[in-house]
Amino acid sequence: MRPVSAVRLCRCPHCEHSNRVGEPFCFRCGIKLLREPSLLSTCRSCGTLKTDETARYCAGCGEYLVDDVAAASETFPRGVQLGVGLPRLSVLDASGDVSRVIPLPSPRATLSADELGLQVGQHLLGGDGATLSVADRGARLEPVGSPRALFVFVTEETRLSDGEILLLGAQVIRCRRLVDDGSPYFGDAAAAQLGSIVPGPDVVVLEQLRADGRVRDTIYLWRNRVILVGREEGDWLFPYDRTMSARHAVIACREDGSITVKDLGSRNGVALAVREGRDLVHGQRVSLGGQVMRVELA
Repeated sequence: MRPVSAVRLCRCPHCEHSNRVGEPFCFRCGIKLLREPSLLSTCRSCGTLKTDETARYCAGCGEYLVDDVAAASETFPRGVQLGVGLPRLSVLDASGDVSRVIPLPSPRATLSADELGLQVGQHLLGGDGATLSVADRGARLEPVGSPRALFVFVTEETRLSDGEILLLGAQVIRCRRLVDDGSPYFGDAAAAQLGSIVPGPDVVVLEQLRADGRVRDTIYLWRNRVILVGREEGDWLFPYDRTMSARHAVIACREDGSITVKDLGSRNGVALAVREGRDLVHGQRVSLGGQVMRVELA
């Protein structure tokens, strides 16, 4: 009988899935695996693990993964002068690289296709875009009119309010809170035996929205229910959406009825529609009419 050789495994730093040593990509999330575990490092800004030795930006906050500003300037388009301490918008392409830098010399800038000269989907944008107010210690994004495609990306676990719009990959999800009037499911206790056992009153319904605003699919949440949204694994699957990660995000309904969403380190992140003023931090990404930009305050 031939001896069975042991299989050496390594854990993916992105999704913690076990893969064979020497595999170029993770079997679960598809991210490129490092050949040498010693090359693993974390972002100095947010602590996110570096999952690719060739990555120039942090997957969590977008911060430069370099030790000096001079090396970072090489990633910008040629001919762009970087002013020290000058706030700017870095326009990102599909691969996450900087394709254009827009300086913000004024403390209050208008974010619109006309003002910025961006090629965005005008039929998606609606309204007049947004204004970005830059202060010494942060920035604030405020919608102008009723833009339909203005999103801000979040990396931390975030509480959702009634009517909140999520962007997961290419899927637009609406969180709608249900009204519980306290009435029982069955008026007669004897008739309750004829029905199925239910876990409790539903708190919210998550609605997948079509491009025309109609609802295509729904999933209900009750207290203490947690669902995983992804392309290959989870309770709500979108196998046809290649922009969604295999394990994209977790949406939870807490004991107190609050709803939260948390990004699981997905490639394209989790974004919330901007319906009112929202504070931004350095390195946070926003999406205007389908164009992703990173806000850099220093």
